[in-house]
Amino acid sequence: MYKMKRSILIKSIAGAVVLATILSSPVKAAEVITDPATQLPVMQAVDPVDLFLSQSAFIGNSVGEGLTMYNNAMKKVPLGSATMLTRVSYSFYADANRMTKFLPVLNGQPMRAKDAIKLSGASYVFICMGTNDLVGKSAPETAFAKYQEYLALIMAENPGVLLFIESCTPTRPGSNVNNEKVTKFNAYMQSYCDMFPNMFYVDIATPLKDETGYLSKALTSDGSVHLTNKAYAIWANTIRTYITNFLIARSAALREQNEKDRQLAEANYRASMKQMEKLQNEKREARLAAEKRAAEAEDEKRREQLLKSPDEVEMMHSYSSVASSASEPLLASSLADATFRSSL
Repeated sequence: MYKMKRSILIKSIAGAVVLATILSSPVKAAEVITDPATQLPVMQAVDPVDLFLSQSAFIGNSVGEGLTMYNNAMKKVPLGSATMLTRVSYSFYADANRMTKFLPVLNGQPMRAKDAIKLSGASYVFICMGTNDLVGKSAPETAFAKYQEYLALIMAENPGVLLFIESCTPTRPGSNVNNEKVTKFNAYMQSYCDMFPNMFYVDIATPLKDETGYLSKALTSDGSVHLTNKAYAIWANTIRTYITNFLIARSAALREQNEKDRQLAEANYRASMKQMEKLQNEKREARLAAEKRAAEAEDEKRREQLLKSPDEVEMMHSYSSVASSASEPLLASSLADATFRSSL
């Protein structure tokens, strides 16, 4: 699978609006619904972003649980029918130690992320984790190492899934989760994502920050780490914008790959035709050479036959010579007779 860099996927908001307009044109997917008036099935366009989200799962802790609650309160318009695997106090530690009361729940059963993803059938997984592992004196390097182990298990169990690593959301000054550690942790994860073709970094932190780099005061519900609905609206919009650009980038990459494949196929065709022409010429030349050798052999055969029999020309010469010698006495006798007769 190709690796699309963040510079390609993350574009300006203005560009995203244009791209979203393109996506909402006739290339939309469609679903069958029933017209209430006629009771007949009709096709209804589906936003590609919503289609993408329907195949997605979101994993997170209490901050992510707030996103789940916001999506439900908004009748699932922001994130559609995505599978929400969020749980209060969920952490890498809780997952590794199978702490049931802090694990994501799917179909009423708490389970580790790697298993929940597999059972959900999600093709795309958005993960916002790390906040609970950065509490207090925990070092970002330690949390980063735990994250790597966590993701390795997910990828081993779900090799075909695309992972979208969301940055940890920023915090307010005085929070028990130091904002500088969050920023450093996010930088680690952004670099880490560049190492894998199936892993992408999504920056949801920057839109939530104020001019000082902390979580905007207007976007926190507890003055620390948790968010308001306004913050979740920004978060959801960031995700939708990212997906829009991701789909466009993937489509462009697919077109580029298709063009490369077409050019390669054309080059292979031309090479095959050239090789076929070469083989045909070689066969024709071989046939002509064989015919020439056969003609030369036939000529040689006739020459050998002539050498074995009297030469026809010599035979004619011999016949003429013999004929001439035999007629001389007759000619003399005829002349004498003619002279005798004329004297009478």
